[in-house]
Amino acid sequence: MTPAVSVLMSVHDGAPSVAEAVASVLSQTAGDLELIVVDDGSADATPDLLAAVRDPRLRVVRQERTGLTRALNRALGLARAPLVARLDADDVALPERLAYQRAFLERAPDVGLLGTAARELDADGRLVRIVQPPVDDVTLRRALIRANPFVHSSVMARRALLEGAGGYDETLPVAQDYDLWMRLARVTRLANLADVLVVRTLGERRVSVEREDDRLRAETRVRWRAVRAGVYPPWCAVFAVRPALALALPRPLRRMMRAALTGARS
Repeated sequence: MTPAVSVLMSVHDGAPSVAEAVASVLSQTAGDLELIVVDDGSADATPDLLAAVRDPRLRVVRQERTGLTRALNRALGLARAPLVARLDADDVALPERLAYQRAFLERAPDVGLLGTAARELDADGRLVRIVQPPVDDVTLRRALIRANPFVHSSVMARRALLEGAGGYDETLPVAQDYDLWMRLARVTRLANLADVLVVRTLGERRVSVEREDDRLRAETRVRWRAVRAGVYPPWCAVFAVRPALALALPRPLRRMMRAALTGARS
């Protein structure tokens, strides 16, 4: 039978957290799902941990390392459900997450991309902040050219729209989600739930820390694309210039500014 939701996960050397992430999906109150995990060349205990899960709803694909973007596209290509959700291998979905999102999308057929609020923890499990992104389409569109207003691990989208948009852009090693949301915004309405339905752990391996220069270049490219396509007026080019200017700053200064902004929002 076709599941109601396909949950996509990519993992590389995720032994410390992947079992908890998988369990959080398989224990959802809305259990009509499949979980597709692409093991992207793990060299630690990840394959053994995944093999130990005895649940027919889990589908594991092991491959040589290709990177997150291609791994997610492979998972998307295997998805069977009309709705597709994401979860990172070091995050946790709270038990009613999929049920809440499915119910919302059933009530709002014009919405094709739906995220949620999230709780962010540090590597020791201490609360860093609650991420409360905008919830309505108008505010999300206004925010989208300035920053990514969706927590990637929280999103649920209609598979037909994802496939119609061409999936994740494999030329982008990072910020691939931001680019996809920008393209989806041209063809569907956007929303976030105000409920905290995902818990994220902010370790040192997060892309924002590990590959910050790549992220800033990708954000510049994504925003320029949107302005050139006429999705935003020409004056919005200033938001494409901003990450390019940040690249010129020394990394320690960038970290200090990011920490100050995070503290101000928390």
